[in-house]
This record gives sequence, C-alpha cells and structure tokens, in this order.
Amino acid sequence: MVDIVRRRLLKGTALVGGLVATRSLFPAPAIAQIPKGTGEVVVYDGGGSWGEAKRIAYFEPFERETGIKVIAQPRTDTGAARASVLAGAPRYDVMILPGGKAPTFERDNLLVPIDYGYFEKSDLEAFSPVKVGKFTVPAIVYSLFIAYDSSKFTSNAPNSWADVWDAQKFAGRRSLMAGTWASDGGTFEAALMADGVEPSKLYPIDWDRAFKSLGRIKPNIVKWWNNGAEAPQLIIDKLITAGSAWNGRVSAANEQGAKIGYTWNQGILQYDCWVVLKGTKNADNAFKFLAFSARAENQAKFVQHILYAPPNSRAYDFIPPDRAKLLPTSPDARKQQFVQDYEFWTARAAGERANNEIAVAQWERWLAGARG
Repeated sequence: MVDIVRRRLLKGTALVGGLVATRSLFPAPAIAQIPKGTGEVVVYDGGGSWGEAKRIAYFEPFERETGIKVIAQPRTDTGAARASVLAGAPRYDVMILPGGKAPTFERDNLLVPIDYGYFEKSDLEAFSPVKVGKFTVPAIVYSLFIAYDSSKFTSNAPNSWADVWDAQKFAGRRSLMAGTWASDGGTFEAALMADGVEPSKLYPIDWDRAFKSLGRIKPNIVKWWNNGAEAPQLIIDKLITAGSAWNGRVSAANEQGAKIGYTWNQGILQYDCWVVLKGTKNADNAFKFLAFSARAENQAKFVQHILYAPPNSRAYDFIPPDRAKLLPTSPDARKQQFVQDYEFWTARAAGERANNEIAVAQWERWLAGARG
C-alpha cells in the first residue's frame, strides 16, 4: 500500500505556487483529475448551512467530475454510528467525527486507514494547524472563543477569560458550555486560563484548580449551554452579556443582523475529521471523495458558504480578504489561539477511564455539590 501511495503521489501535480501575489507570475498547474468511477459513496451530511455548503463545494462537483453518486446521509450521534459499524452495516462510508472522538474510534478498530494515493501532494503538505493522520483527514477547523454583547460593552469589552470571570468590571450574567461535553466545550481550559494558566501549560488539566475557578463564576451562570445555537441566542435575548461560543454560530447570527462582539484572544481551536468507517463496501470511492474535498480550491468554495476554517492552508490563496479575516485560522486570528490537545482528552492509563470520561464524572459530582 505504501508503494502504491508513493507512486500515485509522484504522479500528482507539482507544488502549487504560494501566495496570491505570486500566482499572476507563476500560475498554478492544472489540478490532476481524480479517475472516473462508478457506484456511490454515502457521506455524512450534517444538515443546515453546513450540509448546504458541503453540497455546493463537494457533493455536486465530485459527482460531475467522477460520475460517482454522493448519497448525503443525515447526521446521527456517534453512539449510533459506532453501533452500525459493530453490526457490520456502517451507516456511512465517509463520516465526520469531532477531533476528540476520532481517536476512540481508531482505538476500537472502527476505522479504515486512508489511502492517500488520490490526493495532491501540495494539498497534503498544506494541512495546518492540524495534519492528516493514518485514519483521519481534517474537515473543518473552528474556534471556541469569548463572545459578548457589543451593545453592552462599547469601549471596553472582555478580552480574556479572566475578564469573563470578572462580573464586576464587566457586569452581567454568563454562560459556558456544560462540562458534560468535556473536551468539546473548552470549559475546563477556559477556567484555568481565567485563573492565570498560560495556554502552553494547560495540559494535563489540573482538575482541582479548574473546579475551584468554576466555583467563582458559578453564581453568575444563567445556563450551562448544551448546543451551539444556545450561546449566541442567550446574548441576542439579553440574558447574558458574555460567555463562550463557537465562531461559526456567532458569525451566522451576525450575518442575520445580530450584534455580537468577540475576540480571538485565548480562543480554543477545535476541529472535526473525515473518517472512513470499517466495513464500507465503497472504500475506493470514499478515498476519491476525501481527495476531492482536500483540494484548496474546493475548501475555498466551502468557506464562502459557512465560516468554518479550511484545514488546507492553501485555500487562503483563493479566499477574498474580507472573508478570510472572519476565519479562525487567518494569520491574525491564528496567532492569538491554541489548538486543543485531543491527545490529552482521549488518553487513558491502563485500566482507567479516558480524561473525557473523568471530566464528565467529576462535573456531575461538582454540580451535585459532592465535589469541592
């Protein structure tokens, strides 16, 4: 397999020229066509604007280029997807998993290694800040950041998690994601940063210090939110003045007329990955689809419809500057943030639970008053 991959990569186009400024002098070579195919590939949809963006940027163009039919399958939770693989009838050929969930599927032998033979070498080299893996291809990058009511804070807005915790200087109620989401919510990292811990020193999580910090903000919490739509809506409805939120949700709300402020400072970069589920009967079509979705031009088209950052950094060569500045991996935003350490969250000592599971158990005890 390694030799086949190497041969295919060597047949791909040369590295595409760097920045937009140089493209007029050194035009990029034509993209190598993915071989025509037959049959279908069942792909995780995601629904809403996310699903629509994938349809426009990936599903329909892939069908036109390859002749392979894309079956967009509605989202399901990871537990149901896991069960379908164990039953020998995977719900998807290509699924999207959060970065904190993918390692557990890999550990439990539920994924197929990716054949990178159809990918452009220049695309593979450009994945940043998250690289491709044996079983994973980054699909989107997003930020869990500080959002606030810009009508409330007009001249001096919260610019750090310590500011969010300071309900006297930055008056108002708060909301953070429920700790039962563990790594997905970034609440434990936010609590430690609010207590003065530098992002480079967050891991391993100091549970005692994190919960002590959460205890200070708990009286100001209106709601521990449980889905991405809640966070901006709480600001729109004037129920809170500041809290955590995902950048895509905030941008979508602002495009609909909301006036939600935000800062990239101390933002937590998170990501989802494409994976191929074990037991698929359409593995080759799945690899072709992943190669197509990895192209810089296609990812640039995707972000025109939803503000999830492209994991292929070359996509920025094709994104208008006014759109690029809204993305969490644009140069200015990227330098203010850090990538969440999913290796920590999924790690487990022999015979022990993963840190994600430990966080949930401790959170439930804390809410019940049995911890600290």
